[in-house]
Amino acid sequence: MKKSSFKNLANKKTSNAKSYSKPAGKPAGKFQQRSSQPQNHAPRNSATSSSAVIQKSWRQITGVHAVKEALKIHGESIKYALVQKGTTTQQDTQEILKLLKDQNVKFEERAENDLFKICPSHQGLVLFSDFNPSFDYTTAGWDEQSLVVALDGVEDPHNLGAILRTSWLMNVKGLIIPQDRAVGLTATVHKVACGGVEHVPVARINNFSDPFAKLKEAGFWVYGLSHKAKKTIYEIDYPEKVIWVLGAEDKGLRVPTERVCDELVCIPQLSPDASYNVSVATGMALSETTRQWMSKK
Repeated sequence: MKKSSFKNLANKKTSNAKSYSKPAGKPAGKFQQRSSQPQNHAPRNSATSSSAVIQKSWRQITGVHAVKEALKIHGESIKYALVQKGTTTQQDTQEILKLLKDQNVKFEERAENDLFKICPSHQGLVLFSDFNPSFDYTTAGWDEQSLVVALDGVEDPHNLGAILRTSWLMNVKGLIIPQDRAVGLTATVHKVACGGVEHVPVARINNFSDPFAKLKEAGFWVYGLSHKAKKTIYEIDYPEKVIWVLGAEDKGLRVPTERVCDELVCIPQLSPDASYNVSVATGMALSETTRQWMSKK
């Protein structure tokens, strides 16, 4: 985000978060309860080996906090679990094993290296869920004040995970990302999100611009974070329904995406030769929007 109230916000694209500007309204959409593998998987209490049970389409959830939240919110969707050998006596693991037992979920102990192949920072646990938290912005019902986030090509799973975590805490109703050239809900994303994936549904769209027309009809205003902006996020009086759009780490917003925005805005910064990380920029934009809403109550 270049161009600031201090001077020009950095125009330079960095590997961590170029022109992160473009707010996307926040719809109060609902999760679409969609099972990717209906009736053909092995029973939960089956002794079948994991290779025969695990389906490729199932979500892989790692990280203690993410695992606990998945069991709490979508426990019925957990079909299988892998636990690192030698960790079953640890307090966190014992707590999760009890939850698995209560849900009648089969688990298997595996070597650390096997879990490492799924997620380097797995924390000794991997859950497999057949529930895909899909965001249907065409049928979602909106709150009086609703936020949506759209990410135009974010490829770093740590950034997406951090954005989902913040979006959950800021009551974002849904996240929109492109189908191609963007990271999806990987095991690392789940781990970094610390449970946020279970609360913020995601829409993966072939044509990234398609959702905005529909959401504008529903009363949303689309703001994009961009170094090209002349106003900062603190100079806008935000409406009740907002979509924040942010661009890829190194390129920022694409030109077609800029065109669908109602306004481009930026975040003030001291140096014109640097830029905010995209997850940090998302948090700042969502926070300012929510602050304004709360001040009007």
